[in-house]
Amino acid sequence: MRLLILAALLAACSTPALAGSCSERIAYVQHIIDKDVKTGFVDKKVHDAMSKDLADAGVACQAGDNAKAQALISSTQRRHGYPVRG
Repeated sequence: MRLLILAALLAACSTPALAGSCSERIAYVQHIIDKDVKTGFVDKKVHDAMSKDLADAGVACQAGDNAKAQALISSTQRRHGYPVRG
């Protein structure tokens, strides 16, 4: 289990938090949490809450508000224990 946690943290840290567009970052974080729920690293309820928050960030991103979208992504990651770089 410790190895899974370490691998997840390393994967989350391997890409700069604010690199790329907001849509790329949303897709990246969604991919990480999708993998984490499949491996049992996070509970389905946490996954669902994070997915909802990322969908809200997606709305801001599509509206052209990159700063708001990035802030929403970062706050979601912090709130649920995922490291944020940047």
